[in-house]
Amino acid sequence: MPADVLASSTPVAVYGFARAKAGKEQELEDAIRAIIPTVRAERGYEQYSVHTTKEQPGAFAFYERWSTGPDIARHVQQPHMQSYFGKIADLVEGELEAEWLWPLDD
Repeated sequence: MPADVLASSTPVAVYGFARAKAGKEQELEDAIRAIIPTVRAERGYEQYSVHTTKEQPGAFAFYERWSTGPDIARHVQQPHMQSYFGKIADLVEGELEAEWLWPLDD
């Protein structure tokens, strides 16, 4: 996680992308669906949305927005997230992609 994200006292967001390995599409989708309610209950959560497309089965786009950098840093260290990352490691093709975003109007 970039230092400027960690130090941010204002909202930060991240766009992520993951593609399931062949034959693992439903298993990855199930893991994603299972974690959503827990993430949405975390301190500092503002938005956690996951989308997919019919044209690319097994492709998932994530958008997360957190109140501060420390909030998202704490989020990724939560035991449920560490377990989730371990679970999806064998389901995802390549690395999870992440692009850090900064609001223009906050």
